[in-house]
Amino acid sequence: MFTAKTNQRTKTTILAGLALLGFIGIVSYFGFDNAVTDVGYRPEQPIPFSHKLHAGELQIKCMYCHTSVEKSKHSTVPATSTCMNCHVAVKAESPKIAKIKESWETGKPLEWRKVHKLPDYVNFSHARHIRARVDCASCHGEVEKMGVVTQMKPLSMGWCLDCHRNPQANVVPAREISGIFTGLDSYEETAKKIKNEAPSRGEGKWVPMKDCAIEGAGVYEHEVGKASVAGLVMPKKLALGPENCGACHY
Repeated sequence: MFTAKTNQRTKTTILAGLALLGFIGIVSYFGFDNAVTDVGYRPEQPIPFSHKLHAGELQIKCMYCHTSVEKSKHSTVPATSTCMNCHVAVKAESPKIAKIKESWETGKPLEWRKVHKLPDYVNFSHARHIRARVDCASCHGEVEKMGVVTQMKPLSMGWCLDCHRNPQANVVPAREISGIFTGLDSYEETAKKIKNEAPSRGEGKWVPMKDCAIEGAGVYEHEVGKASVAGLVMPKKLALGPENCGACHY
């Protein structure tokens, strides 16, 4: 005969077992099923931007557009001014960039659709991974080969843990196309060099940048001359934006 106390223990054990099985099922489903982790997800964007063309063929570094990735948790979408640094002259009349020009002229940002989504409770920092020289391709795949950006990794907790447990087998080391600095001068050192060396050429003047996170940063204003991007002559005055110098002096 089972006592009331024994029956209660049995019920508790059964309920605990069912709860554990449910938890395992949820973790398995949300952690490994592609339908949930969105592997292969490739939403339609407001303009047909091709990373294969820009990053692959033209070799524009990832960090030229995604400027906050070194110092922020988030890899922000580039401002329209970044696009216009080139498209003020390159393919300026192409119907493919009509929406970019409209955004530039009206000040209304483009509504890009996020591809790589993480749950709200995940505290992921791009900056920490970039500083550790973890290449973008480790999580995003070889985006420079994608005509349309597609989620290539599950981004699940299990996937993250696999990488942290065995980084040698999972991490792609920093590549040149990503623009991750490996042994090069820091931004601060580069800014000092430009400030000290450029005026000696007698080509223009140094203008300090206000409200810039980089100490001593500024803009050296000078005539661009016959600078070109992908064989196309650029104008002497580029679109305004913090990436101006990087357009030529990455």
